[in-house]
Amino acid sequence: MRAAEPGEGARVALLWRQLWDAHDGWGGYAATNDARVYDQIAQRLDADAIVRGGQPILGRHVHIVAEHRGEIVGQVEGWFDRQGVSPATPYTCEVRSLIVHEQARGVGAGRALLSGLEDAAWALSRGSPVVLAAEVLEPNPAHAFYAKLGYRPVAYCTRVVSREVAAPRNGFTARIAHEGDALAIALLESALASRRRSQGDFRFDRPRAVDAALVSSIAAHLASAASAASAASAASALMSAARSDSAELVVVDAKGAVRAAATFAVGPLEPPFVPTKRSMLGRFALDPAAPATDVVAPLVALTQRLAAERGAPTLELTDLSPPGSPLHTATLAAGARPWSRVLCRSASPR
Repeated sequence: MRAAEPGEGARVALLWRQLWDAHDGWGGYAATNDARVYDQIAQRLDADAIVRGGQPILGRHVHIVAEHRGEIVGQVEGWFDRQGVSPATPYTCEVRSLIVHEQARGVGAGRALLSGLEDAAWALSRGSPVVLAAEVLEPNPAHAFYAKLGYRPVAYCTRVVSREVAAPRNGFTARIAHEGDALAIALLESALASRRRSQGDFRFDRPRAVDAALVSSIAAHLASAASAASAASAASALMSAARSDSAELVVVDAKGAVRAAATFAVGPLEPPFVPTKRSMLGRFALDPAAPATDVVAPLVALTQRLAAERGAPTLELTDLSPPGSPLHTATLAAGARPWSRVLCRSASPR
């Protein structure tokens, strides 16, 4: 296990091509077949190797290759960050682009790559707790491999087609959040944090007390997000959200009380993917007293529209509880299908 060296970019780019071809076959986002794109990636990897100077860690990014009998047979990337604001929250190292050449599988390269990434993450954390997290598509046969290494599912994702959908007439309405929703969102955030902890997902902050400081910070965030929008009508706010890269959403009942909140985000996929946009709806914070299906349906309908307006062909519903739970079942009832799951394990020093 080592850092890539200048001149090895073409070999690593070939591994990337195998990886994204496999993802395409599992129903993932399509990758290009244009050899020129992979030539450009190889050049970028060689330039990156020069900057790294033989070190796998560069800032918060980790890149490790596996060499076996003089050949590069695998690679993995990692992105190191903290998902919360509390110093008690563990760091997270996202496992990205893990691939072993099909002719070298079975020799332990994948296990060694993840071990090397774990060592790098532990070095970056300087002794603080670290969680390694890998998002794995449902059809990917690597689920069993990760399970053998101690990775366990902590969050799930479904996906639905983006299109114009009529909002259900069930007494609940989804809309863009505004400053006046801050207290309700703060209370729902506590429910979200508790749900994550109950699922064994320790990447995020623990539930925190709802105080004036928390409510004020949420209100300031919502006010900032809405500053470019006209307050004249809900329609203008919706149009502004459709142009923005992200939006905070809430669901209100017939009396106007906030019963759920979530976050919508959209952005471009970079090469080697075929140019397109990826949209996500996550951070589902639901009032436990509200029927999950009733509050999730208008959220999905609204964001299907937002995603379609932004040119994203599909919408991922992320950070869900396990299959069979009310939240997961509610996304399926809204037309989504299982997409991926997030697998985690705690890093340990060696």
